[in-house]
Amino acid sequence: MDHKDDTAVIFQGDKVVLIDIPRSITIAQGRLPVQQSSPKGSSIEQKRLLSCRPLKEPYPSTEPKNPTARANVLQTIPIPERRFHSEIILPLVKHSLERIRAATSSTRWGLDRLVPIEHRIPVSKDAVSRKRRKENPPNICCDHVFSDGPPLILSSSSPNEFRSLCDLNVVKNPSTEPAIIKISHNGNMVPSSYMIPPESSFILGTLPLFETPNNRSSSSYPIPGLSSHQKFNLILMDPPWPNRSVRRSAHYQTHHYSEMEVLAEGLRDILRKHSYNPEATPQASCTESPPESRASQSIAAIWITNAEKSRKAAYQALVGSGFRICEEWVWIKTTIDGQPISVLDGIWRKPYEILVIGRRDADTPISEELRPSLPTMDDLAFISESVTTRRVIAAVPDLHSRKPNLKGMFERVFFESGQSQSYSALEVFARNLTAGWWAVGNEVFKFNACECWADPSETGYEWITGQ
Repeated sequence: MDHKDDTAVIFQGDKVVLIDIPRSITIAQGRLPVQQSSPKGSSIEQKRLLSCRPLKEPYPSTEPKNPTARANVLQTIPIPERRFHSEIILPLVKHSLERIRAATSSTRWGLDRLVPIEHRIPVSKDAVSRKRRKENPPNICCDHVFSDGPPLILSSSSPNEFRSLCDLNVVKNPSTEPAIIKISHNGNMVPSSYMIPPESSFILGTLPLFETPNNRSSSSYPIPGLSSHQKFNLILMDPPWPNRSVRRSAHYQTHHYSEMEVLAEGLRDILRKHSYNPEATPQASCTESPPESRASQSIAAIWITNAEKSRKAAYQALVGSGFRICEEWVWIKTTIDGQPISVLDGIWRKPYEILVIGRRDADTPISEELRPSLPTMDDLAFISESVTTRRVIAAVPDLHSRKPNLKGMFERVFFESGQSQSYSALEVFARNLTAGWWAVGNEVFKFNACECWADPSETGYEWITGQ
């Protein structure tokens, strides 16, 4: 299993791939800035993303202890949902894992990781104190007021210094070089720094998706600071779906099932307003490339949980904004030696997450209602069976909330052609920036904090061997 330093892919087959999560995020940053203290001529690739130790053993089982208890729990799960996981996803994942094992010579399913010796990564401690994080969303220190003015343009030649995160809302790094943002926190906290990838843009703030229609501003909804004329060939979303264990851990704000339809409506409105229209003239594209080199695809992707409600909401948002569901990518989470992190047919915990992908065609109508008037909308099994392509992504989990960065996979599947094409991409609810992409959310550069990166030659870190 040969591996190149410029890729996170460890193994790739037909519709199955094994990738390394920390490396995928690192590569997606483009060029990394050289430390000011580094000797002249040192490599810009010295910095590595800090990670946690890879999981060696599956998690202890939380499944019902006897067949009767299991049968009772199964009775609470709709039959179409049970069929989806047992008849579609489970065989696909099993077969894909077998293919990877048969094709690889190594027993290690990940690359080397840089880990702090104290086994703790100081993520986001610079934003607000623990007490204030319970009161306010992470990385937000005040209520942002967005204007219709131009974005804040960063310099790549010297650090961009600000007193507070409140000074940032719509920010752009147009350079082909990375930029640095330094926040002094008005002298009340230890200054913090963030690495901004080349040609990336971000909007730091909380999306008003849960405001009542009467309180919404047509100019700021659904994404404050983003012009309605800004369209994207790819929109990737990782919504804050309801999750009891996540809510208890207070990692980030999630929403209750009673708000599920409101969230689906917000996702739909983002897609309606900012997805590229294949019928539009070239001038409607948000790219600045010549029309003949611009991508004409319109792709939307939504990460979902394994609950029926989130899958239905994602389907509704996609179909209701003119997308047909064309692919589903299954991220199977494994230990470092390739075991699923929990039992594949688990009821309480499943070792995978699914990315639902839709394609918007020129002749696809857009429904005016959240629930499209399609006879199959409530038949999730029918919709699932109509998905033409499913791919499996195997990866060893990293820190909480870190998902594989799939920029390279999106480009390979949807944006590769006989000629080089420029495409535009937006990640909603992002937790790190990606070179060349827009990102939106209240944690957009959570993992771009300089404290999340280190030079392996520095003391205080150790390499955990992968391949």
